[in-house]
Amino acid sequence: MGLLTNEQPLIEEGARYLRYACFSYAALTVYQSLCTTLRSTEQVRLPLISSSICAAANAALNYLFIFGGLGIAPMGVAGAGLATAITSILNPAIILAVSFVQKNILIAPLKKLLALRGFFLTYWKRVLPVLINELLWSLSIVGLNMVFGRMGTENYAALTVMRTIENIVFVFFVGICNACNILVGKHIGAGEIELGKRYAKRFLCLVPVFGVVLGTLVVLLRTPVLSLFDISEAARSMASAMLIVYAVDVSIRNIPYLCVVGIFRAGGDTRTGLIGDVSVQYFLVLPTVILCGLVLKLPFFWTFVISLIVDDAGKLAVYLPRFLSMKWIQPVTTRQ
Repeated sequence: MGLLTNEQPLIEEGARYLRYACFSYAALTVYQSLCTTLRSTEQVRLPLISSSICAAANAALNYLFIFGGLGIAPMGVAGAGLATAITSILNPAIILAVSFVQKNILIAPLKKLLALRGFFLTYWKRVLPVLINELLWSLSIVGLNMVFGRMGTENYAALTVMRTIENIVFVFFVGICNACNILVGKHIGAGEIELGKRYAKRFLCLVPVFGVVLGTLVVLLRTPVLSLFDISEAARSMASAMLIVYAVDVSIRNIPYLCVVGIFRAGGDTRTGLIGDVSVQYFLVLPTVILCGLVLKLPFFWTFVISLIVDDAGKLAVYLPRFLSMKWIQPVTTRQ
């Protein structure tokens, strides 16, 4: 926490949360792998049901642990971490329990796994760039937060609230991306290249349309939504301004995400995302934020806006030409 802010109260509260939330990370990893396997084989209902149950449970447990009740003393922010840890374990438990009853693809006999001879080398050649990509991207976000966290407590509170709302909107794009990944990957893997291209183009056109609709909702609902957060008026005003910028940007911002996660990886191209994300994050976005926020000491709002512009422009310049070239089509096939 000390890397992200020099405000001692924030460090202490964040550390209290992490003492409990840290137990959720292993379970979340298992959950993500189970969900990805099911969704990639067109079994989408079980992950939906499981995540819906756990979302409701998380909301109830958050209220119970944070504010207290039923004989439980109020835990504050630590209660939020405990609720996250419990529901993160519940999620894969539900999926595995139902899978054992259904005997779906997750309950595959060991002999079928061992029969995949020669596949693991191909697997790691494609997976390793994704792992490195996600790791380095995450570290770059930590670096950005280190800068933003030192530009004022109220500003960082506004950023945190804005990102909370952004994450709610982002769920819709995650759904679009997962659907794109399944359909494009299925048809390209089956040798139906032209159909895979067609689906990729349709989804790429769908993202800006969803962005306009969701961005409009963000602008219209930002005031009542922000009233739900217990923050200062200055932080609320800053968050409101940032949400307007995000609403305008959301149509463009999620195009690179769809390209990398929904299209390129579905086509077997995992290196482009690694090269593009690392290059833009470390050579453009992070230096820009450090320059604007710490060296030039520009206002927080304009540092945020400039970071979005640099991020979007850099990634679009890398990913759109790659998409149009169709060189991302690199099918992964195995013959048994």
